[in-house]
Amino acid sequence: MSKMDWKKKPLEDKQIREEVDRFYREIVTGQREITGNADDLYASLGYDMEMVQSLPEDVRSGLSCGNPLEKLMLLPGETLLDLGSGAGMDIFMARMKFPDSGTLYGMDKLPEMVKKAERIRDKKGMENIEFVVGSLIDMPFEDEKINKMISNCVINLEPNKKKVYEEMYRVLVPGGMFFVSDITLKQDLTQGMRDSKDIYGT
Repeated sequence: MSKMDWKKKPLEDKQIREEVDRFYREIVTGQREITGNADDLYASLGYDMEMVQSLPEDVRSGLSCGNPLEKLMLLPGETLLDLGSGAGMDIFMARMKFPDSGTLYGMDKLPEMVKKAERIRDKKGMENIEFVVGSLIDMPFEDEKINKMISNCVINLEPNKKKVYEEMYRVLVPGGMFFVSDITLKQDLTQGMRDSKDIYGT
């Protein structure tokens, strides 16, 4: 699709998902570089920097827009699902904070991200963590499987948000909880932002 085509009409949901996949695939394969200092971002979001800096640099990608772990509490044996887990940073942090919790699941749409997270998990020797390929609108989990969910700047990337929340409700146990950090618009985007080819990824 040319830049002129991009400006003519909004993309359909399928095209938006393809553009988001393209954007993040370029990140995980090293074709796209993230600007700014990731650790400065995490410090500004209230992360425990001692824990953050104990993780490999390639986990600390700087893709967060909030801190879903800030209010999270996992009881012994409770399960956790991270929606759009990327390289696994929030899942690894949750394991360090709650060592007695049950299985922690990281779900990402890109197989490349899942493989990267698995490599880091195995290198760090972290146990009872599983990474799976899955979509926000079709989660590969049974009904009422998960005690708690987190999501860090991911739900905004999916155009069918109603279906996302229906899936969250389906997968959470009765009385389960979710903790979401995400972005919303307080004013209209500038025309320059609207015309950006990467608008759906950023």
